[in-house]
Amino acid sequence: MEVLHLVIGYQSSCSAWRALEHTLASTSNSRIIQLHGSLQDLRQGDELVTQFMQKAKALFDELAAAGRPISLKDFNLYVFYGIRGEFKDLVTSLITKAEPLSYANLHSHLLTHEFLHKSSAAIHAPLLPTPNTPSSALVTQR
Repeated sequence: MEVLHLVIGYQSSCSAWRALEHTLASTSNSRIIQLHGSLQDLRQGDELVTQFMQKAKALFDELAAAGRPISLKDFNLYVFYGIRGEFKDLVTSLITKAEPLSYANLHSHLLTHEFLHKSSAAIHAPLLPTPNTPSSALVTQR
C-alpha cells in the first residue's frame, strides 16, 4: 500500500502520524467477527493437543492484535468446548478453578492428559487376536 496519499493535507507530522496509525492499524469489524467465529467453531478432531492449542492461541493473539482481546477465562472456555470428549473429565476439574489457567498451564494439563490417555490405551491393548489384529502383531505388542 502506498502511504504518501494518506498524509497529504495534514498540517503537522503529529496529525499525519495519527492518520497513518489509524488507517494502518484498524482492523475491520468483519475480520473481528470472523476471528470470534473461528474460535467458537474450533474443534480438536484428530489433531494432537499441541496442534489444537496452537490454532486456538493464534486466534487469541490475532484478536489481541486487532485491539479486541478476549479474557483468559473466555479463552479457556473456547478450548474446553472444542477439545475431544476424552478430555471432558479433566475439563470438569479445571473449570472449577477460581482463576483461569494461562495458556502454558492449560497446554501442560492437556498434554499430560493426552500422554496418560495414550499410555493407558497401550497398556489395555488386546493381547489376544481380534478380527482386525493379525497374530503377528501380538508378538510385537508383548
